[in-house]
Amino acid sequence: MKSRRVFLGLTSAVVAPVLWATRVEPAWHEVTVTPVRGLPAMRILHLSDLHCSDGLPASVLLRALDMGLEHRPDVICLTGDYVSTTHGFDEAGLRGIFRRAAQAAPCYAVLGNHDGGHWLNQRFGGNPSSVAMRQMLSGEGVQVLHNQSTVLPNGIELVGLGDIYSREFGPFTGTSPGPRIVLCHNPDGKDNLVNERWNLMLSGHTHGGQIRLWPAPTVWAPVNDQRFISGLHDWAGRQLFITRGAGSPKHVRFGCRPEVSILELAA
Repeated sequence: MKSRRVFLGLTSAVVAPVLWATRVEPAWHEVTVTPVRGLPAMRILHLSDLHCSDGLPASVLLRALDMGLEHRPDVICLTGDYVSTTHGFDEAGLRGIFRRAAQAAPCYAVLGNHDGGHWLNQRFGGNPSSVAMRQMLSGEGVQVLHNQSTVLPNGIELVGLGDIYSREFGPFTGTSPGPRIVLCHNPDGKDNLVNERWNLMLSGHTHGGQIRLWPAPTVWAPVNDQRFISGLHDWAGRQLFITRGAGSPKHVRFGCRPEVSILELAA
């Protein structure tokens, strides 16, 4: 009997965290509200890393979007990795997410390394270009800023950059004399922009580490600069905001809930 109790206890100690990491936490979205100073007042809903191919079903991701829309954003910014591969994903569901976002507020997007390009093609045989994903976004009313920029009514210029891994990054297109926000999937892109003028970068890509065994250091985050994994940071006189992402690649999260990010800009 004692051996059986020990066995059951050990089994529960293993099974419970696995069930939590694969069934509970991936769909347990956290809405975070982050004040950002030094820019004209505006509320941004920032979503990234949906990974619709192998993470969460579109219905759960749509619910996450709706959680963000409850905060009535002025602008929505999407920063890439909408799928994990460019085959076999729920295209109708993903289009529905894009359409809902574009109907709710002005919506701007850039692409990630999983959305097409050199890295995805070489590693997974995916589309060698992000053109198809760009067309899907724009077809549902999202304005894609692929190495392009636009000026918002409040004077903020949004500069959107292609992905580094996809070999579609740059050139920087900012021309307005006003404040600038850069949309760049991979926060390591900042190092290529050190000589450009900008105030805030919005990124994803890291998934916040995805599996965090506190207080141990992050064991998985695909960036060179491991100082900046999630949240708001100061860097070289600018600010970086890195969201943990709304999706959960391989349908797993532990100690790192998926994030719906609200940024409250103020002077």
